Amino acid sequence: MKRSRPSRKPIRSMQARKVAGGYLLRLERGEEVREALTAFVAQRRIPCGLLQGIGAVRNVTLGYFDLRLKRYRTTRIAGTVEVVSLMGNIAYTEGVPYIHAHIMVAGPRHTVHGGHLFDATVAITLEVYLKVIRGRLNRVNDPKMGFNFWDLS
Repeated sequence: MKRSRPSRKPIRSMQARKVAGGYLLRLERGEEVREALTAFVAQRRIPCGLLQGIGAVRNVTLGYFDLRLKRYRTTRIAGTVEVVSLMGNIAYTEGVPYIHAHIMVAGPRHTVHGGHLFDATVAITLEVYLKVIRGRLNRVNDPKMGFNFWDLS
């Protein structure tokens, strides 16, 4: 099996600035969105939070939760698209940070697609505001729905 050569362009890592109530984050070209955000949350030990952002990404996988099938149906959008809106929350599932995010993206003809964010790679930049909320929030599985919900008890 032929191994691919690593890119000669180094991938820079996310920049962060602590602000009142949270962080301003700038994800860099080449970073995987959920992976980078999850790593940041884990490193900073953020117990709970809310996310919102804009920017440009490529190769996005969106999901739609099918209630009848109790699973996500996914769609892949190839190429670079504008992030019209990214919003989500941070909680923990089985002790691991979980980024639950929804995203709306628009292509060159301004057609918008949206849904649950499975994966996306930053194409240019992604600017995110992460509002930190005190107190840990966990997700627990509801077997009837086949979904992990917030545990607010």
